[in-house]
Amino acid sequence: MPGRTAPPAPAASPPARVKADTLALSAMIVGVVAFLCGWMPVLGLIVGSVGVILGLLTRRRSNRPELGLTALILSILAVLTNIVVDVIVVVLIVTQANNLPA
Repeated sequence: MPGRTAPPAPAASPPARVKADTLALSAMIVGVVAFLCGWMPVLGLIVGSVGVILGLLTRRRSNRPELGLTALILSILAVLTNIVVDVIVVVLIVTQANNLPA
């Protein structure tokens, strides 16, 4: 019809923020906990290993791979720290065992 006009186009909305999925959030939480527990013998190694696995999964499957990278870095630091701590603990135990009176 000649008297009708098209409705106005909707205004462009601002881009929506990408929400972090549960995999990215869980990787980040485990990465931070691993980083804090890295100085505890054995526990830091276990939590750090889980954090490394979650960080790698997040880097590949998540919509927030930067959280996966941060979790991966924190978890790797936790694992490396824990390896050093475990070696120190084993050396101290062996040294003390050798110094026991026979």
